[in-house]
Amino acid sequence: MNKGELLRYHISQFITLLNDLKKVEVYINDED
Repeated sequence: MNKGELLRYHISQFITLLNDLKKVEVYINDED
């Protein structure tokens, strides 16, 4: 993998992580 592909991979992993965190927040808020 070259640097550009590696960067794109990390960005997509980061976005996936953020989306997962949003889902967790919604889940926690729904419990109230």
